Amino acid sequence: MVEQISYTVDARDSRLNCLNIEMSFRPAKGMVDVCMAAWAPGSYQIEDFARHIVDISASGADGKAIGMTKKDKSTWTFRADGGKVQVKYRLHAHNITVHHSFVDDTHLTLNGGSSLLYARGYERLPAILKIIPREGWRNVSTGLDRAGDDWTFAAPDFDTLIDSPVEAGNHTSVHFSVAGKDHEVAIYGSSTIDRDKFASDVEKIVRAEIGIMKDVPYSRYLFIYDLLPGASGGLEHLNSTHCLADPFSFRIREDYLSRLSTISHEFFHLWNVKRLRPVPLGPFDYTKEVYTELLWFSEGFTSYYTYLALRRAMIATPGEMLRSYARMVESYMSTPGRNYQSAEESSFDTWIKLYKPDENSVNSGISYYTKGCIIGMLLDLHIIHATDGKRRLDDVMRLLYNTTYRKGKGFTEQEFIDACGRVLGEDASRLCRSLLRSRGDLPFGRYLALAGLEMKRESERKEGCAGMLMSRKTAEIVGSVLEGMPAAEAGIFPGDEVIALNGMRASPADFASRVRELSPGEDVTLTVARHGMLKNIQFRLCERPGKLKFVQKEKADARQKRTYEKWAYAKWKDGISYEGVKDSREYTKRFDIV
Repeated sequence: MVEQISYTVDARDSRLNCLNIEMSFRPAKGMVDVCMAAWAPGSYQIEDFARHIVDISASGADGKAIGMTKKDKSTWTFRADGGKVQVKYRLHAHNITVHHSFVDDTHLTLNGGSSLLYARGYERLPAILKIIPREGWRNVSTGLDRAGDDWTFAAPDFDTLIDSPVEAGNHTSVHFSVAGKDHEVAIYGSSTIDRDKFASDVEKIVRAEIGIMKDVPYSRYLFIYDLLPGASGGLEHLNSTHCLADPFSFRIREDYLSRLSTISHEFFHLWNVKRLRPVPLGPFDYTKEVYTELLWFSEGFTSYYTYLALRRAMIATPGEMLRSYARMVESYMSTPGRNYQSAEESSFDTWIKLYKPDENSVNSGISYYTKGCIIGMLLDLHIIHATDGKRRLDDVMRLLYNTTYRKGKGFTEQEFIDACGRVLGEDASRLCRSLLRSRGDLPFGRYLALAGLEMKRESERKEGCAGMLMSRKTAEIVGSVLEGMPAAEAGIFPGDEVIALNGMRASPADFASRVRELSPGEDVTLTVARHGMLKNIQFRLCERPGKLKFVQKEKADARQKRTYEKWAYAKWKDGISYEGVKDSREYTKRFDIV
């Protein structure tokens, strides 16, 4: 009988950024498949992690080799005789992302889905993970329970094992307690970050989000933060999260808020998706795509609560929260693909769309993060106003959590709609489906007005716009051309190299500013190189959209003011100050339309 599966991850010889890994177990007689996951839950893209295996072999208890055959891209098979089997392999671990593993002489970040094999049919067995560190490494942090010495850990099953990243090396940790539970912030890398202040703000976020969901479903929680040049991202786990950031992105306030927003987002996933999950998202099939139309809820609503929690924690000002939501609306409205995908369709197509963008993605689809966040905002405003502040979207989240996760099951879209109806005290089918299944523009004005707000464009002067996004890698190359805007209508293509504007050389440094200096309605000639051949293309500039902001209406009634105060955790009479509120450099770089 098989009792457990043991893993040993040896980080001592990290030449070529490789790990030596051993998997030991006692399978029943017959053919056995060992597999590597093809994707990591929370990151809906096929990664084919098996491509990182350099060499693999199997042997019995007597040390004799067992013949292995590769069955498919991620599976090896062999015949077991009922005795103990050791599968040894060498894994290249050099990808700095939140779903891959990385090792060098300074530290190890182990993400189990990208590094640990599993035996098909034995995924429910308990697992033991032992890390063998390099000499001089003193610290190891993981959400797994210790099993014996400081470098050995236990998991009840494979799902838990790979849902618990490990950070090993000489990182520093800051601890705090909330609801009697220990929380660790483990930080690797040299940085200007004030670790104590950062941990203090993380604690505020934890308290705010526990206040929203009113449940603490863990005995302890770990935040892993790897500070590496140019790195970014975050991925949620069962009782931990793994984040990446540039080490010098903590001093400027807007960038610091971006770092905290990653924490806020990933921690809210503790409830939304790790426990409150759509039916298809668990138990997982790690070998292939898993489809759901509900990622607008799992990711989009989490994005909505990202900024709401920062405000509730009194970290973000009302202006900073509203600016964040306004940017979501601005991003949505500047994406022509909104006319071709609903929130449900965007969710279902994540495997071929969101994580595989190309030059036409802006014209063919919309992010379920963006649209889901906006839908969450609109529903929250509607519920608060309809119940005169007695209820809000929080009540829907808690109700759905208690009626599905607490009963050991996932939820369906109809159960979400029913929860909205119970909170509102009326049938919510038409309301919800109009938001979830519609394409095109959403009724922003009508919902914002419920809180006495309206949208305004910020623009000191009218600026010209061609309707292009330049490449983030090569500034003089056109990255995307937006459908319906002058550049697209004139026949400018992605990949064109901008040479001159109105007969004068246009360098990447000044091209965008020169376009903006011109007025809407002006005729221009753009010289581009296409496949090595020069072309002059004439068109008329349109008006560059100004940045959106939400402002208070002068004639808001008492109920609208109460709705605003309940929603924004702020007094109406204090107004909305945007003084000092700036966009993060990440946003500016991503959405800078020329």
